[in-house]
Amino acid sequence: MRVKRGAVMGRYYVGIASVLLSLCGAVLCAPPVRAQEAPEYVLDLDTGGHRAAVRALAVSGDGSVIVSAGDDKVVRVWDWQAGQMRGMLRGQIGPGSEGVINALALSGDGQAVAVAGYFGAHQAAAPPFGDVRLFDLRSGRVRRVLRGHDYVVDTLAYDAGRDELAVAGQGGVVLRWTAPFGQGEPEALTPLDTQARRVSHVAYGLGGARLIATTFDYGLRLWDLDSGAEVAVEGAEALWDTALIALAVSADGSRFAIAGEDGRVEVRAASDGAVIAALPVQPFRPDALAFVGAALVVSCGYRCGAVHRSAVWDVAAGTVVARYGGHDSGVHVAAALPGGEIVATAGGLANEIHLWRAASGAAVRQLAGVGRPVMAVGLSASADRVAWGLEDPCPELPVCPMVLGVLQRSLELPTQARSFEHPREGAGGAGMLRAVLGTDAVAVKAAPLPGGGFDAAVLSVSGAGGAFELRKSGTDGYYHSSYTLVPDRDEVISGGGNGVVLAHGLVDGGVLGEFVGHTGDVLALAAGKARLLTASADQTLKLWDMDSRRLIVSMFFAGEDWIIWTPQGYFHSSPNGDRLVGWHVNQGPDREARFIRARQLRQHLHSPEIVRRALIGGDPAAAAIDLRGTDNELEALLTRQPPEFELRLAEEFAAPDGFATIEVTGSTLEEVESWGYSVLVNDRRVPPLRVGDVSGAGRLLYQVPVEDGRNDITVSGENDFGYVTERSAMALVKARKVPKAGVLRVAVIGINAYPKLPEACNGRACDLAFPVADAVAFLSVVAERTAPLFERMESLVMVNRAALEAQPLRHAALAALVDPAQIIEPESDEIEERLEEFLLAAGAEDTTIIFVAGHGMNLDEDYYLIPSDGQKRGEKWRKSSLVDWEFVQEQINDAIGRRILVLDTCHAANAFNARLEKEAADARVVVFSATAANNTAAERKDLGHGIFTYAMLEGLRGRADTSGDGVRLLGLADYVYREVLRLSDRRQEPVYHISQTANFLLARP
Repeated sequence: MRVKRGAVMGRYYVGIASVLLSLCGAVLCAPPVRAQEAPEYVLDLDTGGHRAAVRALAVSGDGSVIVSAGDDKVVRVWDWQAGQMRGMLRGQIGPGSEGVINALALSGDGQAVAVAGYFGAHQAAAPPFGDVRLFDLRSGRVRRVLRGHDYVVDTLAYDAGRDELAVAGQGGVVLRWTAPFGQGEPEALTPLDTQARRVSHVAYGLGGARLIATTFDYGLRLWDLDSGAEVAVEGAEALWDTALIALAVSADGSRFAIAGEDGRVEVRAASDGAVIAALPVQPFRPDALAFVGAALVVSCGYRCGAVHRSAVWDVAAGTVVARYGGHDSGVHVAAALPGGEIVATAGGLANEIHLWRAASGAAVRQLAGVGRPVMAVGLSASADRVAWGLEDPCPELPVCPMVLGVLQRSLELPTQARSFEHPREGAGGAGMLRAVLGTDAVAVKAAPLPGGGFDAAVLSVSGAGGAFELRKSGTDGYYHSSYTLVPDRDEVISGGGNGVVLAHGLVDGGVLGEFVGHTGDVLALAAGKARLLTASADQTLKLWDMDSRRLIVSMFFAGEDWIIWTPQGYFHSSPNGDRLVGWHVNQGPDREARFIRARQLRQHLHSPEIVRRALIGGDPAAAAIDLRGTDNELEALLTRQPPEFELRLAEEFAAPDGFATIEVTGSTLEEVESWGYSVLVNDRRVPPLRVGDVSGAGRLLYQVPVEDGRNDITVSGENDFGYVTERSAMALVKARKVPKAGVLRVAVIGINAYPKLPEACNGRACDLAFPVADAVAFLSVVAERTAPLFERMESLVMVNRAALEAQPLRHAALAALVDPAQIIEPESDEIEERLEEFLLAAGAEDTTIIFVAGHGMNLDEDYYLIPSDGQKRGEKWRKSSLVDWEFVQEQINDAIGRRILVLDTCHAANAFNARLEKEAADARVVVFSATAANNTAAERKDLGHGIFTYAMLEGLRGRADTSGDGVRLLGLADYVYREVLRLSDRRQEPVYHISQTANFLLARP
């Protein structure tokens, strides 16, 4: 159930109503500003690529940089040869269409770009809407704003020879400025009147001597710019009633091509507009044209079927010489790179930019983000499980609300009895509620509007006591891209273009309410148990309360990355998922905006517990107030500035073997040192060495220790407000001349005895049988198999002495490694104090392993390790007697060197806190955890250990050695995972977090 994103070309069919939508457009609506000092902010998903139709492409003169923009209101700057985005440009945006970008024009030196579209306030009754922002590409700042074009701008053109910028769109007048990108004030030239209501494109031709304009309602216009006179075009009357929707000029400026919504494509002389050639009428709407030498690229924008994408035409012969079909839907814009060998086209369901060779149609590169439009959804009857799919159910059709897509992945949502799970592949649709397309009592049919227009613009509903039609227009979504009957509520819910979701009465079709939040076409719906699940071309799923029409959470999934967030900004995510969501913070119409990622505010907003409570109760605001006392914490957070700096690898400065030189720019030394910043190299936290002013220019240069091969270097700056900024660089270095093994530092905690908790575990004593045995055996195996890889081993042992002494063999084995007098009882104060001291002593070359076996528990948003002196007062835990693991986690995260955390702490069916797991992953701590979120970590008497620890021990002893050179990190993770499933008969599933680390050797053969 979906519509091709290429179908959203409503601005070609309607007037100003197409940009004055009553609903949120390319980004989510900003909340009302409660106080004068509160920032204007908009929640936005940034997947690294465009998430709505790309309307404009511009290529630098040397062909190295491509700039793109469109309905998602962001300008993206690409290094296309590297396949990477160099930066984003953001201006003021708002609800609905405010901030939509229709046109770009690069300066001659490629250092600045003019940006225009609909830049007026949402639902503004009066102009101006057509201001032009000029951005500096290097700094991202707004150089100036050109004012004068009152209405929406659809097109820009810049001629470097004339140093002149042309601006046009609604209103039909072409405005021009000279020297628009210069230091001085640009000069406004005499406007040119097309006598049309709306100009679709302008371009310069014939070496800047001609200005060409195509219109939606008055054909073609041509001016001689040297004289200022309009050039009469022979046969122009034939174009008056045709909406001209595409324009391209040849590289030498002598010819131009036009295309109409009726499928016509013509090549004309730039001197007088005379027809040189007419291609066969296309069986689709040709939205994009580009010259490649003497040939012409013609791209399909709408009603493309499954085959019509882009074709390269030999204009003289009237034949196709190459085709490119890489896009899976309509193409909206095309541009040829200098030389004409490579073409860039933008479109498809995922709004990707493709580069391909004009001579052969061979693909060269794709510029895209990590997400995909969500085409299918399913919801369990109890609304505690969601499923989705990304496969296009009808590639041959522009819209198909009557077809359900395939479900491919699923997620178990938390309930009172369970916490979060991770997304899973291969969900299938068994037992899932899908869209109800019709019943025995109610029939539904989708059709175009009479007289043409978009497919599925009309939904005819008959039965339920009557018959009615739901007709779409430019103000309520253009077409029905999805729908579902909800018979038990007497409703029919329709999803449409631009994120419109409306609930209608099933008797008369009257609008009952609106679900506001999606930014792209709503492609699938499922309803059950007072919940509505929606999916969109904006790549998100959203879960709603059907009674209040309130958004509960939004969800985004892409490979291993995912994030779930509430409207108040609280989120739960995979380790890297919080890089994908952020807040666009306006700083005024004449200034560039800020973009603050969720990751930068994770200390405040990363709250799996708030998200869990929101999902269970259906009220995210109440969940936030319950735990934090407020539901508008985000406003206060966004008023603060994060640390601002950039990072680069300073390869021009020599560094000793085993080191790389990095440079921090955009900040002073005092600022950098005040942040408490940290440096990560792969999975090691390292101390940077300030190397002084080696350049003589006060530059901030540091040397950091690196490993052989690729090194991912991340610098994190954190201010006093807990605002984090991260910047990364990558270094390739040769092996060190003198390899350094460092010290192996191992701390083990094993807690069997809980004397103050005789009935605290379901009415029984909380004592356990094997944590002390687990801890001692782990230290022994590591000493035997891992320690020989290092200079020496240092140990910290915290176990119950009485339990240890009851096991003479264990006691003797431990005594061979540690002085018995140094064994510490695992009580609250001792654990926190000793671990802090132990972790502070680590060095850059060291590896620290922390092993914990015992009881752990979640209380609200926090996780606690229960020490031997843990206590309860009635039904409430005495928190001062527990070990707050957040304190311990901070020490682990800040420890120097490589850090490994092994947790067998969930014997009481309480999983390790999801927030702390993510914080460990963010800090590149390698984490092995005994259970997934909703498992119990089991002990087995026949093994003499917890199942998880037993698998770890066997793996380190050699069972995980798959290559013969020893046990490596990834091999151990795989072995432990499979072995725990086998030993527990699949009732226990371990979890590990391994990010940006080498597959290093853990144990000798």
